[in-house]
Amino acid sequence: MAPKAKTTVPDCKNVPHSHRLPTTHREVQRTFTKLSRQSLVSLAHQWLAKKNRDFCRPYLLGDRDADEEDEDEQYTPAQSYEELQEIYKELAARKGGKREIQDRILEGDWRTGVSMYQLATAEIQYLLDHPNSLRWTAKRLARIPNAKSVSLDMEVTNDSEHLPRFQAQTFMANLARELTPLMKAHYLLIKIKTMPMTILRVYIHDSPYSTEASLAVDNGNVDSARAVFFIWPNGSPFVYSSIANHFGQVISDDGRHLRDIVQQAIPKAFSRPSARYQLASTNFTTKSLDALLAYRGPGKSNAASGGWSIFQDHSFSQNALDFITSQRGDGHEKNRMGRDNATGTAKAGPGRPKRTLEDKETSEAKRRREVAAGRFGSSAQPNDGQGLERVEVRIDDPFPPVPDSSEQADDAETSNISAQPANHNRRGRPSMLDRSQDEIEELEGGDSWVPDVRVVFQGSHVFAGVRQLVEQGVVDGENMPGWMTGEAGVTIGAVKEGRIRTKSGQIPGV
Repeated sequence: MAPKAKTTVPDCKNVPHSHRLPTTHREVQRTFTKLSRQSLVSLAHQWLAKKNRDFCRPYLLGDRDADEEDEDEQYTPAQSYEELQEIYKELAARKGGKREIQDRILEGDWRTGVSMYQLATAEIQYLLDHPNSLRWTAKRLARIPNAKSVSLDMEVTNDSEHLPRFQAQTFMANLARELTPLMKAHYLLIKIKTMPMTILRVYIHDSPYSTEASLAVDNGNVDSARAVFFIWPNGSPFVYSSIANHFGQVISDDGRHLRDIVQQAIPKAFSRPSARYQLASTNFTTKSLDALLAYRGPGKSNAASGGWSIFQDHSFSQNALDFITSQRGDGHEKNRMGRDNATGTAKAGPGRPKRTLEDKETSEAKRRREVAAGRFGSSAQPNDGQGLERVEVRIDDPFPPVPDSSEQADDAETSNISAQPANHNRRGRPSMLDRSQDEIEELEGGDSWVPDVRVVFQGSHVFAGVRQLVEQGVVDGENMPGWMTGEAGVTIGAVKEGRIRTKSGQIPGV
């Protein structure tokens, strides 16, 4: 009698680290192809470490069957872990291409499959090698106020008491408990030594089975994003979230929906009966991890950017509270005189020609540079690695009145047309700057006309470009509003009376 086929039933387990994907799987090929030679060798050493051998087991000589033919083998299996470590040390010492290491890993030492832990560490390694590869959105972990607790107006509290203590094991257990009824997933939480942050990778498995056979099935949909990343900066109340994708991939609505599900479960994993938390929007989105750490990193919750950056990066030798303008002016004057002598600028005197028109233009350029230094401080440098790619604002100031009566009549007709809600037939996702119905009714009830004017700054480093425009005299640095220097620390918001605010009218970034 033939044996009965083994049946598989849905379960409530998460995908473990040891489960393997075939080396021909689309996710495996896509991830390992993007890694460099040095990163592949570093990952191999990490997988061969004693603490990771349980779920990163390679194909050794002892795993070969006795009757297995080895004539067509490209790579001979090693006899032990120590021999494999020596092989990869030799590969790291000599030059070569990354294809050599990639084939050695996928077709040789891990030919039986790549575990979920190996795939997760490979994606995190690529993220660290290319910190501008994903688009990140910053959220603030805030405590939900308890209506039963009585708070006094002059009460002095400690902000650190309002943030939960991050314990990896407890947090992961709570997060898995929240997400297990909704999806199958693989979790990896790892602390980065080279950067002050902790990364959480969640791999979404769209199947009710947590088996290797179900993992091996490739749906072939190139637009499906299965992994989402979350980053916690050390000592910071912010959380960064992003969807893992490759260059040119369009994020589908399913990928955003999966990210939102995990994002909603994170504050619940931190919450407890006596304290509930939520993730509040900060209106800050960028591709640069360095910019995130600069604007929403440890100790940066007060948005000390723009000209105020001189106080956060300790640009002065004395205490910032004892700052004296005369001392800075004297030192700045000495530095300016030293630069003039170094460049060979001669003083006017007997036997020397008088200052020419070119010298006067040079003094004006120096004046513009001084104004830019005062407005931007030590921030917005072209090569500081903290560039923001896009800044979008909406101007909420009323249109200035026109004294002429005929022009007022024309403007009244224009206002009646423009007051109507626009963009009803607009395709695509709605913008965060779109006015709500309450805001539209408030504007219609007012006496002045407020047009829907939006300004978008886009480039590799927006505020560095604005600083260069100030130095070149294109933008008036003295009359320029503060939000153009990056003082607000947001990438999207509304401007009224020269000051930027969030859509809800709260403090930017809070």
